[in-house]
Amino acid sequence: MSKITVTCPGCSCRQEIAPQQLPPRRVIATCPRCGERFPFSGHLQEPPEPPTAAAEVDFVNHRFTFTGDAREYFGIWIVNLLLTVVTFGLYSAWAKVRKKRYLYGNTLLGDAPFDYTAEPLTIFKGWCIAAALFTIYSLGSSLHPLLGGLFGLLFFLAVPWLIVRSRLFNLRNSVHRHIRFTFRTNYQEAYLIFAALPLLILPTLGLIMPYLIFRQKKFLAEMSGYGNTPFTFSATAGDFYRFFAKVGLGIALIAGSGALAAFFLAPAAGDGVIAFVPLIILGIFALYFFVVIYVQTGLANLTWNATGLGDGLFISSLRSRDMAWLYLSNAVAIACSFGLMVPWATVRMARYRCECLEFSAPADLRTLAVEQGEVSAGGEEIGDLFGVEVGF
Repeated sequence: MSKITVTCPGCSCRQEIAPQQLPPRRVIATCPRCGERFPFSGHLQEPPEPPTAAAEVDFVNHRFTFTGDAREYFGIWIVNLLLTVVTFGLYSAWAKVRKKRYLYGNTLLGDAPFDYTAEPLTIFKGWCIAAALFTIYSLGSSLHPLLGGLFGLLFFLAVPWLIVRSRLFNLRNSVHRHIRFTFRTNYQEAYLIFAALPLLILPTLGLIMPYLIFRQKKFLAEMSGYGNTPFTFSATAGDFYRFFAKVGLGIALIAGSGALAAFFLAPAAGDGVIAFVPLIILGIFALYFFVVIYVQTGLANLTWNATGLGDGLFISSLRSRDMAWLYLSNAVAIACSFGLMVPWATVRMARYRCECLEFSAPADLRTLAVEQGEVSAGGEEIGDLFGVEVGF
């Protein structure tokens, strides 16, 4: 059986691949020479037929862009902050909607913006439920430690439900081209992934973590949809294990090099070795910071590049050094301005993330929408108050 030649559009590098090694669906390929990522589906072509206009589908790269302005967003942010403070948090639901509508409305896919349609009053009801539960938890913990432990256990058991409800509410209130995003509920699988599997972290000495993250990302992607078109997820557990193995190897090499340097320099420094202690501590913090940024960036790229929608595929090209610089410079700006540069940092980060994300799909993104009912915001607000985060 003849091999198929894959050609990189960036540097024209060619590589022959056996048909049995090819993926069963359209994927994002990575050039081994220049590192460029490009959609590849040449092996999926049907036998040639007489061309017809109706059968032709043009795939284009739809770019994400962010058009928000830091000064404009500052006005929204400062009003939200002041009203939330003077109302002792009661305005937080309206603040959240104003913030999300601005960020969504300035995020464009192609030439169409996103929209956030949640009503503040619906979120406020969820906030009230969350505040009541948090008050009960705080009072119970102060009265007796056993009550605090009981409430903690109940909250742990509620986490999968909170994740599903939060995801369901957010997606059904997210709109693009007048079509709502959707989320299918599967509480049985959610409890397996978000409650049962985490119990194996200690018995497996953490070796299950890559598999756990893989299952969580896969669940959140494949349960989501755009109208009546479901998202797909093509990554495997092996991809996540290889990624974390690379991270572990990098940490081991850096730590080993540092230990060897300290071993050989310590005798020469003598009593002056104490002067190196601040540098060692600083080096540990720097290593931790860059490892966290590298893991976050790598997981984001791995997840997005494995996510598809219909025949379309996402292409993410975030870079760790760029993300590290953004986090560091944003932190310095926020600290020096006593927090007033938060809107500037938010807009800056949103713009970079959009610049590094594309969607390779047919030119026409519109599909038939599925009618959806209203969803309670209780799960999202409880999750926010207790620190449960949901996302790719």
